[in-house]
Amino acid sequence: MTKQILQARITRLEERGDRVFRLGLEADEAFVYEAGQYLEIQVTEDIWAPFSIASAPHQKELELHIQYLPGREVSETLYQKLIQGGTLTLRLATGECLLPKEEQPLVLVAGGTGFAQMKSLLEAAFERGWQAPLTLYWGARNREGLYALDLARDWESNYSNFTLLPCVDLADADWKGRNCSLVESLGMDYIDPDSASEVKGFCSGSPALVYAIEDLMMTRGMPPRSLLSDVHAYAPRNYD
Repeated sequence: MTKQILQARITRLEERGDRVFRLGLEADEAFVYEAGQYLEIQVTEDIWAPFSIASAPHQKELELHIQYLPGREVSETLYQKLIQGGTLTLRLATGECLLPKEEQPLVLVAGGTGFAQMKSLLEAAFERGWQAPLTLYWGARNREGLYALDLARDWESNYSNFTLLPCVDLADADWKGRNCSLVESLGMDYIDPDSASEVKGFCSGSPALVYAIEDLMMTRGMPPRSLLSDVHAYAPRNYD
């Protein structure tokens, strides 16, 4: 399928915590993508950087969550582009992490800015009037890394079928969620050898995190790749 390449105007740049920026973009033509997909930003003539789309399709403003990583050349160059404002060249969209056509219970697992992909999927599901259970496990090193926790808590208040399970590795005295890793958080709920046999959903994070989660869930009966992830495409592994 031919990818869409377009110029998009920076309409919003908000720092949300842990050097994560909420980036809003608009263009003269409609953005063409499905919930759960990602796009690429042209950073230099030869370098395109991928980012999950955080908005749901058909919204006028396209949203990205971009973490600034000081000392990394691509991140430094992109950060300068963002703070200067103006336009960015985008190439979209890619990815097979799409909502199923038929409603079913879904488990969504995100580490850090992996939340962006889950936000797109969840908002699209809410727009569809999804009634089956939706459970979001979101983990970060500390509370600051859960940069949109208030939004996720609003979903839990507004949608009776949505459950939020946040966790942090390093908790302060005011933290009300789980104080553990994301893998440990899942392990609290999937204990028996066959407890994850029916799990379907999505997982977003680094390859190490995604595969650690997958390893745990497979020991609980989950078939391989039942939690769809872009990692399966760009960092595949052997399941034999």
